[in-house]
Amino acid sequence: MNMLRVEYDIQHHLILSKRKLSDHALIRMIIATLSTPTELANIRKSDFKAKRGKKLDYFTVRLTEGGKSRISPVDRKTYEIIQLLPSKPFNMSESEMDEIVGKYSPPDKRYNCKRLREAVRLILKDSDFFGAKKLKSLEEEYAFMLDFNPLYSGFWDLEDEEGIEDFVLSYSEVSGVRDSQKIADDTGIDEEIVRRILESGRKSLLSYER
Repeated sequence: MNMLRVEYDIQHHLILSKRKLSDHALIRMIIATLSTPTELANIRKSDFKAKRGKKLDYFTVRLTEGGKSRISPVDRKTYEIIQLLPSKPFNMSESEMDEIVGKYSPPDKRYNCKRLREAVRLILKDSDFFGAKKLKSLEEEYAFMLDFNPLYSGFWDLEDEEGIEDFVLSYSEVSGVRDSQKIADDTGIDEEIVRRILESGRKSLLSYER
């Protein structure tokens, strides 16, 4: 399994969906909380809470499916985006959610909600989030996600220069697009930055995995 490619696919959904806030929020929720379509459809803004912990402030959401509920950590930025949406942010069918996820998939792979959730599971699996590691509180779960889910730290949001470079080079390689303006239009990254990265000629991380 090429884990770098899995990470890229997840990030591709995040970056390209930024053009539409409601789509971006849905994709972020899947990546931040591994929500199912039913859980997403049942969410209301009142299910989100900001908490003050012993060591850090954190955010949670109550997810409900089949009469059962679970409380999951959610990253700060997703929490803030949800506050800008209607009281029931994802009032749609599973097929409509799958269509949204598919719309932002890489050109050579078609994702739906389930496949995107499984991709995130693969990333977290190595850190034993679903194994023997027992987290005693929601604050500990949030801290764990800060360490091991790049959405929480901001890395998948391209908040540092190295992350931008890796993504632009991988995007160009996977999509076959070499035009800096086209990549800038697709990703929302400044065209001058894209052009400088492409001109550097460095191979993408995906190239080294082949």
